[in-house]
Amino acid sequence: MSPSRRTTTYRPRRDRREVTIAVLVGAGILIFTALMVWVLGPHDSGSSNSPTTTTAPAATTTTAPGSGVTTPSTAAATTTTPAGGG
Repeated sequence: MSPSRRTTTYRPRRDRREVTIAVLVGAGILIFTALMVWVLGPHDSGSSNSPTTTTAPAATTTTAPGSGVTTPSTAAATTTTPAGGG
């Protein structure tokens, strides 16, 4: 006859200190990863004071009838203003 086989094998309980260290290290890795994603990720500039550039439409020219002289009617302007309005 063949010897009987055990269906379960004995496993000693894990040391509580090892489990605690493993849980703390895992939590630390998750916190570090979340912090790095937040710090290094793209940010919405939202209400910062970064300047915005606005360009006016191109200048139009008019020619006086019979004179052949062309004069600009409006000047094109590019202005830079802070986003916060101040």
